[in-house]
Amino acid sequence: MSVSRRPILLIRPDGNEADASALAAFGLPTVIEPLLTTGPSADAAPARALADELDRAGAGDWLVITSPRTWRNWCALVPDLLERVAPALDAGLRVASVGSATTASLPLPAERVLTSPGPAAEQLLDLLLCQPKTFGRASTAVLPQSAQARAVLPDGLRAAGWQVHSAAVYDTRPRAPSPGTVSGLAAGDFAGVLVRSPSAADALAVVPMVTAQVFAVGPITAARCRAHGWVVVEVQPTDPAAVAESLARCWPDSLEGSLL
Repeated sequence: MSVSRRPILLIRPDGNEADASALAAFGLPTVIEPLLTTGPSADAAPARALADELDRAGAGDWLVITSPRTWRNWCALVPDLLERVAPALDAGLRVASVGSATTASLPLPAERVLTSPGPAAEQLLDLLLCQPKTFGRASTAVLPQSAQARAVLPDGLRAAGWQVHSAAVYDTRPRAPSPGTVSGLAAGDFAGVLVRSPSAADALAVVPMVTAQVFAVGPITAARCRAHGWVVVEVQPTDPAAVAESLARCWPDSLEGSLL
């Protein structure tokens, strides 16, 4: 006899469809309800000033992109951004990004981008600090970010003697959940919630939740979830297929008929 499985709630501002598809491959139902929204920063001046740094960039300098959301939001504030990057690349500017998803969001061939093995800022910091330096000058990073970005990357680069030009080019804001989601969480209608970022954890914290299991992707997000007092199942891989397999192995409801 088949037992009905409660869905997992997917709450990040975008990209939920990839997780939903991967979980469906294991027979796991989902409900998509973003609790965050992202958009270009209200003040475009810092983003435009940061783009001006590209006009001065050359060999030994880096454009550092930390999210798949960064480039499109920066372009919304600086429409000629790509035209300004091209001569900087010709002058020797190099590009680094956090993880393969961020690299895929850029209008550059993947082989032109130094990509960290995972999505944590610490991983990209370690990779950048291992790169050869240009003799006679300090390395410089042009770093467009979210207004909510952690300081680990710019602080780490500055501590190593880098010059860092940084500005917020997009903002992440909480989005009110639907009444059905609020009541469903309170009633235990969801098997769990997949949390992929500290900001998503903060958005979830304002919603009453009784029995839903929290699945947190990565140690930074898991730590934020625990700070909210939740019992957390920490998932280490970040790729949707790997996350789905990890969740399927610890799913709180029956998995009769699943691929595992």
